[in-house]
This record gives sequence, C-alpha cells and structure tokens, in this order.
Amino acid sequence: MAVGVVLFAALALVLGSASANPSLAPVPPMGWMSWEIFRCEIDCEKHPDSCINEALYKAQTDRLAADGYLQAGYNGIHLDDCWMRLRPIRDAQNQLVPDPARFPSGFKALGDYMHAKNVSFAIYTAESHETCAGYPASRGYENIDAKTFASWGVDYLKVDGCGEEAYYTTGYPLMGKALATSGRPIVYSCSWPAYLGSNESTKPYSTFIDIGCNLWRNWDDIQCSWGSLSSIIDHFGDYSRVLQQWVAPGHFNDPDMLLVGNNCISDDEARTQMAIWSILAAPLIMGNDLRTVTPSQREILLNPEVIAVDQDKLAKAGVRLSPKNDTEVWARSLSGGSVAVALYNKNAHTATYSAAPCEEWNATIGGYFEACGGSSGDLSCFTSLTIDQAQDACCANSLCAGFSYRVSDNSGCYKTNTDCGIVKQTGYEGFAKPGFKPPAPVAVPITVKFADVGLTRARVRDLWARKDLGVFSGSYTATVAPHAAAFLRLTPA
Repeated sequence: MAVGVVLFAALALVLGSASANPSLAPVPPMGWMSWEIFRCEIDCEKHPDSCINEALYKAQTDRLAADGYLQAGYNGIHLDDCWMRLRPIRDAQNQLVPDPARFPSGFKALGDYMHAKNVSFAIYTAESHETCAGYPASRGYENIDAKTFASWGVDYLKVDGCGEEAYYTTGYPLMGKALATSGRPIVYSCSWPAYLGSNESTKPYSTFIDIGCNLWRNWDDIQCSWGSLSSIIDHFGDYSRVLQQWVAPGHFNDPDMLLVGNNCISDDEARTQMAIWSILAAPLIMGNDLRTVTPSQREILLNPEVIAVDQDKLAKAGVRLSPKNDTEVWARSLSGGSVAVALYNKNAHTATYSAAPCEEWNATIGGYFEACGGSSGDLSCFTSLTIDQAQDACCANSLCAGFSYRVSDNSGCYKTNTDCGIVKQTGYEGFAKPGFKPPAPVAVPITVKFADVGLTRARVRDLWARKDLGVFSGSYTATVAPHAAAFLRLTPA
C-alpha cells in the first residue's frame, strides 16, 4: 500500500495541488442536509411537503434561522443528490442545470434566499458521469462546474464518488484545483476515502489534504437506526488513533450526518451521537426534518456546552481510550487545558449462562444466518473447532445468537443476532438459536482515570446537565444508562 500512497501523491502533484485552506473550515462545519430523511423523493404531487424542491430547502432554511439552530452554529443548508435536470444533461454552455419544475427560481435565487438569512448554501455532485441516484455529475467538467457553482453563490460542495474508482485519482484533484481558482471560497467535502475500503490506516489522507479537501467521508453511510449508528462509532473507535493525526483546522474526518431529531433513535442514543461526534471533532450536520424535531432532541442539538466541545478552536480530534467493549471511555483535549470525556455504555448487560449443549438449532447448508451490521455484529471468530464444540461455546454464551461455519478449515464467527437474512456461500453452514433473545442491557458505572487524560485532580462538569459536580482526585465514575453516554468536561484543579 505504500507504493499506492506514493502514486496518489504523485498524481496530486502532476495535476496541481490545491492544498486544504484552513480558513475555509477552521472548525468542523455545522448545518443541515436533506439526504437522510428526504433521499431522492421527486414526486411533488404525491409528496408536496417532502420532495426535493425549492420549497423544501426554503422551509428548512426558515426553521434553521427561526428556531435557534443558526444562532447555535448550524449555519448551512445542504442540498444532496437529485437536484439536477436529467434532459438535456447540460445547457448550451455545458453547465449543469437545476430541475426547472422543482427549482423554478434557479440556484442563484435559492442561494440568495439563504444568504439573506445568513445561511450558507451547500450542494452536491460526484466524480463520475452520473450521481449515485443517476443524475448528471461532474466527471470531465470540473472547471466548468466549479465556476458555475461559484456563480450561484455556493459556499460548500460535497463531491461523492458513484462511478469508476480509477478516475478518482484524477477527478478529485481536478475539482480541488478548480474550486481553488473558481473566484469564490468554497468548502470542499470529498467522499473519496469512503470508496477505499474499511482500513483507515492504508488511506492516503495526506493526499486528500494536498488536493484541497477540507473534510472527507471516511466510511459507510449512516442509516436511521441504532445498529447503524453504533457500528459507525465502533469503526471510528477502532481507528481513532490513526484518524486523529489528520485532523486540524481546515481538514476533518466525517462520520456522516447526525440522526438527532428523528424518531429512529432514543434521546439517550441521540446524546451518545452528539458526544462521540464532538469528541471526534466531526462535522455536526443534521439529517432530520427541522419542522418535526421533538423538544427533547432539539435541546440536545442546541446544547451550547456540547457544541463548544465540537467547535473547540484547537480542532484536535479525540480518541477511544479504552479497548473496544460494552463500556468505553473516549476523550479529547481542549483549549485551555481542559479535557472532554464521554463514558459510553454501548451494550452492558447482566450475563446469564445456560448449560450446553442446546437441544435445538436452526441450521442451513450452503450459507449462514447473518447479523445486522455485518462484521460489527460478530461477537468473535474461531478456528479449528468442530460443529459440536462451536455449538457448545455459543450455547454457553447468552449473547451468542448463532454462528457461521466454514467446513474447509473448521472456522467461523459467533453472531450477536441472526436477523439480517441468509448469506449464501458455498462451503459454509449456519446455526442459529431458535427464538433467541439477548439479555436486556442495564445501566452500569463507568470510570475515567484522570491519569489516562494527563490529570491528577479535576473539576468535573456534566455537559448534559450543564452543572458542576465538584472537584475529584484520581478518577470519576458515573452510572450510565444503556446506549447512553455521560459527557464531562474535566478542568485541572
């Protein structure tokens, strides 16, 4: 992979380096984006309040400005995919054109509407012939599109992949250079690393910075569920020390949109996402409908002390301090010598164990029962076990729902659930406990040791309650509900 990194860097030099401009995004961007909830809904007759059109973005702009979000720092409205006219693909000047039926005023007018309310204008394209939803994109038109976007008053551009990955080494640098010479400062969000697999340690992040990316989507798209959210937290925890080194004013990792404000996660889960995103110095870009956010989740989104952690001027990302487990400690250094700490209860439980062997198994040949979340739904993997031995081990563990089994080498993986269908694969067998129910998660005490964050005594402040808890020596312990995260600021005392 080292050779690949050299090649990426060489291509960036050949194509011209834009280099990320720290002044464009000195702290992580904040705002609202349409994709998570509104996707690519274009039937405005059937869905007048939720289709991708001018009225939707004006309505969200109004709520952003009127409901306290803009004052809290959420200052951008982000159009995602599906805004483009399909036919003809481009106009006589080879420019992209917003769909005239859904955006009759055009994008210059829409941008002016946002700017009049002190809201920034963000849009989307892709380094491919078509976007992921099949709309015209920017491959081969980087210079024209950058100048077009600048003429509309665009302040932020998200550039997806969606096409031939071999072109990204050409296209992303070209777009970075085109934006830098467009005549307008435009924040550049790159999705390139999300197309390079799961191993963050092999991705050429220095190249992304060199070509002008101010932030980048690293990994999977977030879906509106706790399973998706927790798998992303696991991924960024696993690679937190690798990813930390690339974060500084002007360039940030992006674990994707905030689910906070939707009914797909609980208030505790919403607080966890806000806390972990703030520890990571991640963009806070909401993926909700601002017209329907509940009061409790609006309060979470607008918590000024949590936002202050995310927007800390050091722009230094934090890490997962503890090993990956059912309970975890995350921390981030802040300006002035304080430390933000999240005590995260992912899935603590009171384990109960049954005697092996189990009497019945649901079995399949030529495949196995997959866990939701893919590999993140695996408890652990094994080698050199007979089927009977694997069954005994799974049966004795109350968290094990079943397992995959590769006959050729007697290996497999134990699953936390078997709810996401059968993966058909020759040479595999699958086994699942009938009627499996995992033990209920419970609230548990979680401790941060001050020595782990460079302190001996600290004044502890609860950022959710927004109150001081006192001065403590050596450590602090909080009881944390399932899927929740206590969020603290530790100040040397």
